[in-house]
Amino acid sequence: MGSGLRVLQNVHVVNGCAWLNHCSDNRGIFIKTVKENPQIKLWMSGHFHLSHDYEDAISTLGSCTFVQAGVVGEISSRDGRRQTRIIQGSSDRLKIYTVNHHKRNQDGSADLRLDADINLISGQVELAHGHEDYDHDNWFSAFVPEDEDGCYLSMPDGQVACSQTVSKSVCWWHMKCGRVLGLHEGMLVEYDAETLSPLGVVVNSKLLGNREVLVVEEGTAVVLVDNETKDIEVVHPNDDGSYWRKFQRNKKVRQEEKLREAIAKKWMESNSL
Repeated sequence: MGSGLRVLQNVHVVNGCAWLNHCSDNRGIFIKTVKENPQIKLWMSGHFHLSHDYEDAISTLGSCTFVQAGVVGEISSRDGRRQTRIIQGSSDRLKIYTVNHHKRNQDGSADLRLDADINLISGQVELAHGHEDYDHDNWFSAFVPEDEDGCYLSMPDGQVACSQTVSKSVCWWHMKCGRVLGLHEGMLVEYDAETLSPLGVVVNSKLLGNREVLVVEEGTAVVLVDNETKDIEVVHPNDDGSYWRKFQRNKKVRQEEKLREAIAKKWMESNSL
């Protein structure tokens, strides 16, 4: 979280596993470690199962370059592209390549593409070519707030989006408690207060509909108002203070529950009460 690499938002941000440190209480340690240690020059991530053809498959933060690593297996790929990274390094440079597993050159050699050239001395990263984003409608990169991006509402007090504009509004703000919320793609989204990476969906586009969105009492509460019935809904935080909804429970927790249930069932079968 905080690297700027692409994730498949319509799955991962809903599930709460877009980043390996997504649900950790100390999730800021990862990006803090990178910022405080300029000797970290390259960080590879294969968590997302996406190819290398997106504009945000490579990002740079401070002295570190973050690189998306694709997958070879046909079943494992989320966008149908099977690719591998090759890193060529020397004392002063790193070159990042992509191997395309869908085709071969005429001489039978692998189809190799230079993606980036990293100067380890100056820190300059030179991208070798443009990007080929794949089907923007299905593979969008979620809006990530930035300071002075023109979308920040410094002191929201009242309407932040009306029923006619809520589906197209792009804005973000701080709640009184310090949490960061925003509107994007017709959804109410929570962002990490430190990295401003999207944590998850608070109210999805279907539930939000064309309701008016208000922030009242200097960020004390978010209120949704139905334009026709005038019914209101107050968006309450979770027990831990966060706002984003966990639509699917943690897989590890579910697996542990199933294991305990299996152990209990086996014990009951072999022990008569």
